[in-house]
Amino acid sequence: MLRIVISRKTVLKRTRSRKKRLCNIHGKSIRPSRWRSGHRTTGCADCYRTKKMPPARRRLCKEHKRPILRSRWWSGYRTKGCPLCFEVPEPEDRLCRKHDRPIQPSAWIRGRHSTGCSKCFNSRPGYAAAQARCRARAKLRLIRAKRRKRLGRNRYVPKQA
Repeated sequence: MLRIVISRKTVLKRTRSRKKRLCNIHGKSIRPSRWRSGHRTTGCADCYRTKKMPPARRRLCKEHKRPILRSRWWSGYRTKGCPLCFEVPEPEDRLCRKHDRPIQPSAWIRGRHSTGCSKCFNSRPGYAAAQARCRARAKLRLIRAKRRKRLGRNRYVPKQA
């Protein structure tokens, strides 16, 4: 009788990386799911918890004593992030990757360093349609206000069929 030996494959647990999995902002451990998806600097529980932002007078830049921008606050700049902290380079040095046009200084200050030229902002999908809807609503409000003024506010006028 011939005996065949089949080796069993054993499932081994992956060893944890030797790199410390700590969030740069909060110093807490990064969630395993976030680590696996490539988040190496942020991803702890505090980073993704929705919290209230303190008012402008409470979130002051340590260097200039001016309020930190909202977008900078949420991206992790808790001690530095007022408009004076971020120098805006010359227009030739801050070109948009999509359109090769200078990025607007306001967009640069808020952290949009790859896209943010005027073409990016004005050519968003559906932007023209949204503008048209906004103009239509404003026009409708104006017409209703004129009609109310002409008829008097407290006067009841039945709908005509």
